[in-house]
Amino acid sequence: MRFLMLALAITLTACSSAPEPRIQLAPIAPAAETTDSVVQSIELREISLPYYAQGEEIGIVEADGSVALRTDILWADLPPRALTLRLAQTLAARLPETAVAAEPWPLLSRADLRIEIQVARALGQIDGDYNLDGQYFVIAGNLGEYERAQSFAISQPVEGIGFTAISVAQSAAFDQLADLIVADVAAVTPADIGRR
Repeated sequence: MRFLMLALAITLTACSSAPEPRIQLAPIAPAAETTDSVVQSIELREISLPYYAQGEEIGIVEADGSVALRTDILWADLPPRALTLRLAQTLAARLPETAVAAEPWPLLSRADLRIEIQVARALGQIDGDYNLDGQYFVIAGNLGEYERAQSFAISQPVEGIGFTAISVAQSAAFDQLADLIVADVAAVTPADIGRR
């Protein structure tokens, strides 16, 4: 009987413990300027992130250079999904004449371009920098033969204290990545995507 009472007390304690706080990505800032493009549609594949950046735990760089996964505060959504959707919304805001959507592609016609992003490093350090390194690929989706591979290494200062500051720096780094992609999309010609 005592064992059952103890088990019940432990269960109730576990159920009544406060949930971990969750942190969202910083909101998308209005586009300072927009860009015209002949590209009518873009499919953004889910961003490939390092293992430590795929879960709800927030990875940070410790003073000794090691990566720590913090469990006392968590992302509100899984980073691959959240960052992909945020980047798609950012691209759509900066390319207002272009339909941009994350996979799975929701429209009937195939997208003019497909963008794939492979992130090698996505880490922030409190009172340091948020570093975003990797490659992105822009590929014609219909009859075109356009292909472009581009490396990126973005460093954004973490201004402020705590995990919210890392979230803001992370969002700013992905905004810089969006700028790089928009510049490439703007340079695409009709012939590149199979149009006459």
